[in-house]
Amino acid sequence: MAAKRRRMTTIDEAKPAKRQHKSPCCDCPWSRESLPGWLGGLTTRQWLSEAHGEIRIECHTLKGMQCAGSAIYRGNVCKQPHDPSILLLPANREEVFSTPMEFEAHHGAGEE
Repeated sequence: MAAKRRRMTTIDEAKPAKRQHKSPCCDCPWSRESLPGWLGGLTTRQWLSEAHGEIRIECHTLKGMQCAGSAIYRGNVCKQPHDPSILLLPANREEVFSTPMEFEAHHGAGEE
């Protein structure tokens, strides 16, 4: 698989989308192809807390869409939110981190 183009896009630069995407964006923090440490202003603990929690996680590149990377990560760790409107996608351990430890190892752990 060819490396995806990394743009370091912020949520302020998100573009409108017509439909929900099913794979991580080019610089999604949940993607194994993401730039190490690129978390868009949140810490690893904040990202993990959100993914293991019950909130809807917005995509940082597509307005109005949910983060496909976090939805796949939730599948990887068998997290099923109670809210049926939260996007769930099948596990994909090749493209997206499989454990919190992998995510922390890639992006850096111990941030406050």
